Amino acid sequence: MPKEDTIFDNTKIKYSGNFDYKEIYKKLYVWITQQGYSKPYEKKYWEKVKPDGKLAEFVWETTKTKDDYFKFTIEIQFTFDGLKEGEAEYKGKKIKLDNGRAEIKFNATLTRNFKATWKNENGLMFKIYEKYIIPDKIEEMKIDLYQDTNKLIEETKNYFNLFKF
Repeated sequence: MPKEDTIFDNTKIKYSGNFDYKEIYKKLYVWITQQGYSKPYEKKYWEKVKPDGKLAEFVWETTKTKDDYFKFTIEIQFTFDGLKEGEAEYKGKKIKLDNGRAEIKFNATLTRNFKATWKNENGLMFKIYEKYIIPDKIEEMKIDLYQDTNKLIEETKNYFNLFKF
């Protein structure tokens, strides 16, 4: 049975204003795949048109296998509310953007023994392996996943900062 360590738990970015929600979708997709993660699996996609604008929610899950023992999983939950088409002026040119609210949540999990190579995780050998043989490797993997997720969060924040003009 695999063991999981939560590295990020519902870390949120909130933004209200002008942005292109389809563009952030594309930008994060490209970033994720360039970092060696799997193409995001869309676990959920939902849209509804409301009087105050469109509501869109979708959830992605992407993974990166580090070796036969460790796997990284990042889940991203996107919620866009009150989306309305609009325009903004940037460097003297009008550009089409959406206007509304965005909330993006990030979850990251390190899975150990994800292939269930060790069948008896309560056994003495497994405990010795994790406690004395690979504890440094476990910490290294936690740090790597933390850094990857933090870079993804920063990439998202930077995207929203582009529209503060």
